[in-house]
Formats: sequence, C-alpha cells, structure tokens
Amino acid sequence: MPATTPLRLDAQLVHDARSSATLMERSPTAQVEFWAKLGRVAESVFSHDRIRTIKQMGQVQDLDSLIARIDTKDGRKLALAEIQRHGTPTYGTDPKYPGLIVERQPDGTIRAGKFVNRRFVAQRAKAVTAATS
Repeated sequence: MPATTPLRLDAQLVHDARSSATLMERSPTAQVEFWAKLGRVAESVFSHDRIRTIKQMGQVQDLDSLIARIDTKDGRKLALAEIQRHGTPTYGTDPKYPGLIVERQPDGTIRAGKFVNRRFVAQRAKAVTAATS
C-alpha cells in the first residue's frame, strides 16, 4: 500500500470533488487523485519549457484559458494521444451503448460497462481496429 501524506485542500476543491465523486462512484479522495493524474497528463502536453517561454514573453495565460485550450477538438486529441501513449484506457460514452460507459484500450479493444466499487465491470466487449475507434 502506498504511503499517504495529509494535504490541506481548498474548501471549494473538496466540495467539487464530493460532487463529482458521487457521479463517478468514487470517494472524494479518489476523485482528487484522478484529477491529479489528469493534471499530470495535461502538464505533459504543456511542457515546462513552453510554459517558461510564454511567461518570459509576458503572455501568461490564466488557468481558465489553458483549460479552454485543452477543451477544444485539438486539445482533446493531444490529451487522448498522451493518455494512450502511457498505455492506459480512456473512458467515455457512445450512442451504441446507451446507459453504459465505454472503455477504449490502446490496442483498440472497446468494452462497454459500468463502474462498480470504483472498478470497471464490462458488460459487452468487442475488438475493433484503430481506424474504427
């Protein structure tokens, strides 16, 4: 079991984590950990050198601007590519599987299912080629 370190968190962050955690069937702690993992991915898309260059140019963008940039079609593609580069599955929805969450593996395998006790449980699975995913 990994060691833990107590942290002080902003009250609004904790409130948001509780709200999101309920929807995703996670604990608030697991939700914050999930966000931290996403932050690592986002940080790898925006390299430290790039951030330093922007700051030196005096064009510092606030967090909302950076998030808005990630929340574009190109930003999502970059984030998805980074996640897949690390060999982890991505989760989303698909109209072919109403009411289910869709897990996409880097090898193209798609499984539809639900999260039960913070674990993905597949109810349907099919292998697909990368061109159709």
